Amino acid sequence: MNILCIDYALSNFHNLVELAHDGHKVYMTSPHEEVSRSYYESLGVTILDVETSTRQSYLRKFLEDNKIDTILSLNPHYHMPDDWREEYNVIGLNEYSSHLETRKLWCRREVEKLGIRVPKLLDQVEIPCVVKPKKNHCSSVVLDDRSLQYAKDVTHPHYIEEYIHGVETNIDFVVSGNKWSISHVQQSKGEDRSKLAGNLVHYSKFVKYLEVSDDDRFLALDESEKILDWVATLGGSFQGQITGIIKDGEFYFIEINSRLGQTNSIPIFVRGNEYLESLDGNPDLLGDAIYNADMQKMVVHPVTSDAIYPFNLHEKYGVSIPCGLDIIDGEYRMCKQYRDKSAGIIIVDDHIPTDFVKELKNNSEFIVSH
Repeated sequence: MNILCIDYALSNFHNLVELAHDGHKVYMTSPHEEVSRSYYESLGVTILDVETSTRQSYLRKFLEDNKIDTILSLNPHYHMPDDWREEYNVIGLNEYSSHLETRKLWCRREVEKLGIRVPKLLDQVEIPCVVKPKKNHCSSVVLDDRSLQYAKDVTHPHYIEEYIHGVETNIDFVVSGNKWSISHVQQSKGEDRSKLAGNLVHYSKFVKYLEVSDDDRFLALDESEKILDWVATLGGSFQGQITGIIKDGEFYFIEINSRLGQTNSIPIFVRGNEYLESLDGNPDLLGDAIYNADMQKMVVHPVTSDAIYPFNLHEKYGVSIPCGLDIIDGEYRMCKQYRDKSAGIIIVDDHIPTDFVKELKNNSEFIVSH
């Protein structure tokens, strides 16, 4: 098939690589000129130029000229023309499932109707609290005077929630054919600092994946299953995450992201054709592939921006390849898109061998941060 992915912040790296590996002709939109085109192309994925990616009339012509069969609609902020859904095989988000992420107040109200606890609404911005947009914009966590002033300057429609300090759980799920499957559960640590950092440094430096205790896992799964029963009724075929906080033995719903994680380096553990099948009414195929394993994560930072990355180590130890690379002057290096954002190169897999870590630590061109 000829497949076009409407991407969002490089959230679909591994699924596109697997689709190309299974013989599909794969294209991806990107609004960024410095996206890792040569790296993606070496893996079988062609990235469209910025003008074609961002102008719908140009994109329409591209669909026709390149005989696209299937559109992966995986950007919750992208409004797809209705006739495209009639003319092409569209897999992914629809209007309502996109609202899960982009209309936070609506989503909060719907989840609360299910009997799930949500953070208390506040009348004013104070330390600590969370300022959330009613539609689209980013949330702001208020933990200090600097973030307090920033939140007070917010002009878009918003609401204010209490800040709950507890165990943050993230439930990764798959929805298709009005059915759902949970792929894995993990605890994230460092979200309070990460929300203040910005520039992608939050994901690489502060957020760590930890194993969830048995009691917290059971509670998070029990409450998330109630939410997913509702989510599955909205239609669409997509992956996402439910974020919750567990405090004093109670689960509080925080948000739903109806997409994969940004700057995605989490492998999907299935081949490309299996991925398509999972989004065609068989979500367990993808959901069961991880067996609820907690992800291991490490981040490496180049000492110099042009340091040559030891890509061969991934092949040697069978570790999933990372997203944030490019091929520059014939060598693997950190992609230019992230060099000014201190994101580092994020490596995620269900198991990262100790010898893989040791070899990276022995490489004087890179620093292993965690």
